[in-house]
Amino acid sequence: MAATAVLDAAYRLSATEGLRGATIQAIAAASGVSKMTIYKWWEGRLQLLIDAYMRQATLLLPLSEAMPPADAIHAHAQQYLVALHGDLGRVQLAVLAECMAETGNSEVFVARYLRMRRKLGVSVIRRGQRGGSIASQRPAEALYDQIYGTIFYRFQFGLGGLDKAFVANLVATTFSA
Repeated sequence: MAATAVLDAAYRLSATEGLRGATIQAIAAASGVSKMTIYKWWEGRLQLLIDAYMRQATLLLPLSEAMPPADAIHAHAQQYLVALHGDLGRVQLAVLAECMAETGNSEVFVARYLRMRRKLGVSVIRRGQRGGSIASQRPAEALYDQIYGTIFYRFQFGLGGLDKAFVANLVATTFSA
């Protein structure tokens, strides 16, 4: 499908070439889809890059609704950590840089990606709270933000200590009473 080829090209170019290499012209050339068609499907490069990121994040970071909730969040947070140290992390940084450069904020990223992923994570946490596998009764949104906000912040700003042990302890302490 042509749209998938565009998304894949946008993701690949963002990961390997950064924003300078992920131009609409380069994406069109790499995907074999005309610039006109790309602009018909996406308002601009920012929206395309976010959708390319969202597609890969969804593929790489499924959040199981079948696993016990605490286990699902733990596994997902660990997968997110690993993915951040690869192409997904480079593309995430590029997408957020493009958001700031184009709009001065991250509202488009939140609207097109984060709101949906956060809603899913919060629903898994609520299920764990109702079932008793997550002891903390703080709002599920606060728990989600504590886990993923901490991981994001440490990655975004290159702070040390972001490893599997840190993430495991973060999830465990966040979910305790």
